Amino acid sequence: MLKVENLTKIFRGLKAVNNVSFEIREGLISGMIGPNGAGKTTIFNMISGSFKPTSGRVLYRGRDITNLPPHKYTNEGIARTFQIMKPLAHMSVIDNVISGAFFGRNPNRGYARAREQALEILELTRLADRRDFLAKELGTPDKKRLELARALITRPDLLLLDEVMAGLNPTETDEAMDLIRSINRSGITILMIEHVMRAVVDLCAEIVVLHHGEKISFGTPGEVMTDPTVIEVYLGKDDENGISRN
Repeated sequence: MLKVENLTKIFRGLKAVNNVSFEIREGLISGMIGPNGAGKTTIFNMISGSFKPTSGRVLYRGRDITNLPPHKYTNEGIARTFQIMKPLAHMSVIDNVISGAFFGRNPNRGYARAREQALEILELTRLADRRDFLAKELGTPDKKRLELARALITRPDLLLLDEVMAGLNPTETDEAMDLIRSINRSGITILMIEHVMRAVVDLCAEIVVLHHGEKISFGTPGEVMTDPTVIEVYLGKDDENGISRN
């Protein structure tokens, strides 16, 4: 469904992403992990049109979509959330979602239908009882749900999730995992950046691992979590007595 070929991004001489390639298969939940600064969000920004790659290509369903403007990616059926949530703070929750109905694939042409679709998505994301709250009044878990609802209203085929579980407690994390499974069962392919490894292992069929802007591993959770290079990146090398330095 999505193929990234030799993607590179250089900022003032610094290679934030270096020659990264991977494929995302349709219908799956896939993960992208790596330490802070590994280049994960930069890759999301290139896939979704926020950044132009220095070199490399992004192919979606076999078509080169590299360097399209962000709204064109939305029209292609690609939506994303942001690690730093960006709601329209002084608008109601439902109006935040309704606004997205006029973008994406087959944008809605009528307010009544857009409101109906927004209510359906607010029910799915468990925000229906807060639909008249101002976005700025929501707590962090609900703002994350709103970020997700705003992406879903564009009717994506591919959903990019950037740390939707960061800052959540274990119960909230379980609820977020259930919601992601439901979204995937509805036919939406998901690629998620996440630091909550329990969620990554439980949800993802395949995982891309990045370190210092380079791909160091790719495979199933079992393959990735037993990869010596991944273990070294996350835990540090063992000393001669077999004790991890970290």
